Formats: sequence, structure tokens, C-alpha cells
Amino acid sequence: METISPDDHDRDEPRSGLVRRVLSPGPRPEERLEELLARRRHELDEHAARLHESIAELERREELLRDSRASVERMLRLGTSDLEAREAELSEFVRELTEREARVSEAEVDVARRRQDLGAVELKRAALERRERTLETREEQVAELQAELDGRAATASPASGEPQLVELAFVPGDRYRLIEIDATPLTLGFAFEIEDAEFVVSRITGSPLPADTRRCAYLVRGTRGEPESGGNS
Repeated sequence: METISPDDHDRDEPRSGLVRRVLSPGPRPEERLEELLARRRHELDEHAARLHESIAELERREELLRDSRASVERMLRLGTSDLEAREAELSEFVRELTEREARVSEAEVDVARRRQDLGAVELKRAALERRERTLETREEQVAELQAELDGRAATASPASGEPQLVELAFVPGDRYRLIEIDATPLTLGFAFEIEDAEFVVSRITGSPLPADTRRCAYLVRGTRGEPESGGNS
């Protein structure tokens, strides 16, 4: 029996492989087509998977975009509401300011009117004070003149029963008047008529006018006796 060494076995193996390749037939066209279709299907599946991933990503981004848009719209609504509230506050503030300005204007007009009234009152008061001072001065002058006349009458008048030639009359009424009359000899108690009113001589003194030497009769209303010769104005 022939033995085969390992070296011989190694030398025979390349020849057997070559024989198998020569003897074994190649892949059939159907197999090659099926293999090509399978490979193409695998590529399509991968492409479809990528498309699904892209669609999912787009849907996720679209969802994020919708959320962002909703947030923006909500913020815009809130901002609009806040702006409307602020605008309402500003309108109310403007209205209050307008009312305050109107009240201040009315107060200024009232103050100006009261100032004018006060000025008019002060002017009237000053005029009254001046009139009062003038009246006091005139009263003092009249009192001094009366005292002077009384002194002159006490020292220079003749006896009460002796007639005196009178050319002036101091006539009472709403106010005292000094009038000129025809030169008439009068005595105390004689009555005569002036302007349809009857008066009685109460005293006879010198003229109250400065540097006037005429005699003046001070009259009172009434009738006592008859004058010897009447005088009229």
C-alpha cells in the first residue's frame, strides 16, 4: 500500500483547487440578477430609512417651529395686552393732568379776580382813609375857627340888644352854608326868611373868612319876634 507524505499532499492541493474551478460552473444569470436586486433593495431600504429619519427630523423641526411660533404669538398677545393696558393708563393720566390743568387755570383766574377785588378794596380803603383824615382836619379847622369866633364874639361883640349891621349869614340845613345878605341891622332873636324858610338870629360875630371885616349872623330855625327891617339873600 502506497503511503502519501504530507509534502505530497501539499503539492497536490493547488492542482485540486484548479480542477474544482475549472470543473465548477459560474453563477447563473438568475442568481446574479437576484443578487443585484437584493443589493439594490438593501440600498433602497437604507435610502428609505434615511428618508424616514429626514422626515422625522423635519417633523420634529416643524413641531419645534410650531411651538416657537405659538410662544411668539403668546408673547405678542401678552405684549399687546400690556401695551393696551399701558396705553389705557397713559390716557387716564393725560385725562387727570387735563383736569388738574383746568382746575389750576380756574384757581389762577379766581386768584387774579380776588387780587383785583382786593386791590379795589385797598384802593377804596385808602380813599376812605384819606377822606377820613381830610374830614378830621376840616373838623379840627372848624373847631379852631369856632373857638376863634367864640373868642372874638366874647371880646368884640356889642350888647345883645344893640342892632348890628350884618352882611353874612351862617345858615343851617343839610350842611351849614355861609351866604351873603343885604346889609341889614339885626339883633339877637330877630327872625327873617331865607329861601322860603324862617330863621332866628342866635348870635352875631365877625366874619369867619380871613381878613373879612363884615359881621356874620348865626341862624337857627324858628320864629321869635319880628325884625325891624328884613334882609333876604
